[in-house]
Amino acid sequence: MSSKEKVRVKIPKYNIPAVKLEYVLLDADALLPHEELVTERLNDIIRYIEEHNALDMPIIVAPIPGSSKYLIVDGHHRWAALIKLGCRKIPSVIIDYFDPKIKVFTWYPAFSGEPEVLLSKLRELMIDVRECELSIDSVNDEDLMNKAFIMFDKGGRCVSIDGDVEIQRRVLRVLDELTVKDLIRLTWYGLISDVLEDLRKGEIDCVLVRRAFSKSEIMEYVGKGGIYPPKTTRHLLPYTPAKNFIKLEVMCT
Repeated sequence: MSSKEKVRVKIPKYNIPAVKLEYVLLDADALLPHEELVTERLNDIIRYIEEHNALDMPIIVAPIPGSSKYLIVDGHHRWAALIKLGCRKIPSVIIDYFDPKIKVFTWYPAFSGEPEVLLSKLRELMIDVRECELSIDSVNDEDLMNKAFIMFDKGGRCVSIDGDVEIQRRVLRVLDELTVKDLIRLTWYGLISDVLEDLRKGEIDCVLVRRAFSKSEIMEYVGKGGIYPPKTTRHLLPYTPAKNFIKLEVMCT
């Protein structure tokens, strides 16, 4: 397995226009992340900002009901990078999170490698793992309720991993450890259709499927101080922020 490509991301392709968005400067402490950061990704963003002496685009935020805080919808690593660089004002585009044109989905971790390597580790951690009889072609949100994940392999085997967000967090940490040890090659998928195609082609050996949290669940969880594991949510907006390259002196003075 190549050490240069331990983790891949298969981003869905959409025809979404890039729009130059007007931003406001919000205090860094007024913004709340809803997902944990990935250290390597954060370091990459810091280097990119330093190289350009600018932030390439504003982050996307939404007011948290009943609070003076804002949910970071997109731009967690840019927000954290600016704080690391000593900036306290964050260029932010404020959106209506509950606008029906804004969608929320999830990411699905999949890997090539022996599924039993993961399952044996989960059993060691006393995580509830059991065989099931569902099909990846027909699994739905009702099947996924009270499940951290349901795992499907390329042979059609189904394994239920019961639990909540904290169990998801533990499972993902195990996947990360196995990736670091070169025991699996991890790929994050945005669409089940892409998963099915790669399972058929033998590019992956299994996938872990979970339901997407609703906007209300996300707002409530973050409002109470919760933070999801990395890549729990995949937000789809009707536009993509165009590159704007906001100079550091705007944010760091």
